Amino acid sequence: MGCIRESVPKSNHKKMNAPERTCQDMTRWSSGLIGKIFYEKANDDSRYFRTIRVGWNGFANKINLQYSNFVMGEPPEDMQPINPRLRSAINTMQFND
Repeated sequence: MGCIRESVPKSNHKKMNAPERTCQDMTRWSSGLIGKIFYEKANDDSRYFRTIRVGWNGFANKINLQYSNFVMGEPPEDMQPINPRLRSAINTMQFND
């Protein structure tokens, strides 16, 4: 006769297969990248720099980059420059739902 399979109510079906991600989940999943701040020097004048923060947009379910305005000065010594490949990956390699 075969196996008897229990039916799962449709309202619970999506919750069981695809749990929602929280901000803490995404921070752990991204190896601490979310919330990290990098800097970038201006192309036309090296006396200027701006900061770039890696943020999480929960509504779009994506990692995004948040840019500040350029300011004159030197970036803090403990801040790293952003890798162009990292920027490219964050901006282009995410699925659109």
